[in-house]
Amino acid sequence: MPVRRAGPDRARIDYDEPFAAAKRRLLATINAERESAGARPLAYDLVGAKAGDAFCREEAEHRFTGHWDLEGRAPYVRWAEAGGVDYEAENAAGRSRGGGAFRESVEELLLATHRLFMEERPPDDLHKETVLDPAFTHVGIGAAVLGGEFRMTEEFSRHVAEWIEVPAAPVAGVRAAPFAAQLPRGWSVGAVGIAFEPPPRPMTARQIERRAQYGYPRAVRSLRPLLPANQRWSDGSRGDFPISSGRVSLDVPLDRGPGFYFVMVYAGPGAISGRSLSPITAAAIEVR
Repeated sequence: MPVRRAGPDRARIDYDEPFAAAKRRLLATINAERESAGARPLAYDLVGAKAGDAFCREEAEHRFTGHWDLEGRAPYVRWAEAGGVDYEAENAAGRSRGGGAFRESVEELLLATHRLFMEERPPDDLHKETVLDPAFTHVGIGAAVLGGEFRMTEEFSRHVAEWIEVPAAPVAGVRAAPFAAQLPRGWSVGAVGIAFEPPPRPMTARQIERRAQYGYPRAVRSLRPLLPANQRWSDGSRGDFPISSGRVSLDVPLDRGPGFYFVMVYAGPGAISGRSLSPITAAAIEVR
C-alpha cells in the first residue's frame, strides 16, 4: 500500500497565503504572550493556514460561525484532509457588521478578535488556554473578510515526531493499514489510541452555531508497545506493536467501517512510567 511521509518540513508547503503580513503580526503577538507565560514560541504552519483560510471563506460567504463546516467536517478532519498528521486544536471566531463593510484593516480585526480570547477568565477560558499551552509547537492562522463578515481561526499543532507515515490516499477493501512514526531521541511511547469517526454528514448553519465546542472522537482501541519476552503487561499480554530506536510501526485495524481512523501516539521525553501523557499525533486514515 503506497504511503506518504510527512517529514520535518511538513509545516512548509507551496501556498500563496492571503493577508500574510497581518497574520505574522498576530503570530508575533501570540509568541510575546507565550513568552510572558513561560511557553516556547510557535513556528508558523502553512498547512494550518491553508485549511483555516478555506474554512473562514466558507463561513464568511454563508454567514455562520462555529467549528464545523457545511459538509459536517470538524477541525481535525479538515486538518487531516489538508495533510496534517500532528495533534491539532482550533480557536475560531467571527464578527458581523450589518449595513456595510469593515473599515478596520485585517490586522486590526485579527488582533482585536484575538484580544477577546486573551481576556477570557476561568472557567470559560479554553481559547486562552490553547494559545498558552506549552505543548503546541506551531500555529497557522486563517482569515477571510467579505463585506461585513469577518472570520478567523488559529490552528495550533504539536510537531514532535521527526516524521510520520500514513497511507497516501483513502483506502477501501482492507482490514488494516500501515502507520509509522519516528520519535526524537530520548522519547518513549506509552500507548497508541485508535479513534474513529464515521463519514461527515452535511450540516446547516444553524446546526453548526448550536454546537459550541468540539473534541477528537473517543478511542475505540488502545494498543501498547511490545515488551521483552520475559515481561508482561498487567493483563498478561506482551503488547501489540514493536518499537525500535524510537520508531513506532503498526498495522491499524480498520474494523469500524467507512470513516476516519485517527492514530494517536501518546509519548513523552525521558521516563514515562506513571506519567500522564498527551498525544503527539492525530494522523488520519480514511476508509471509503
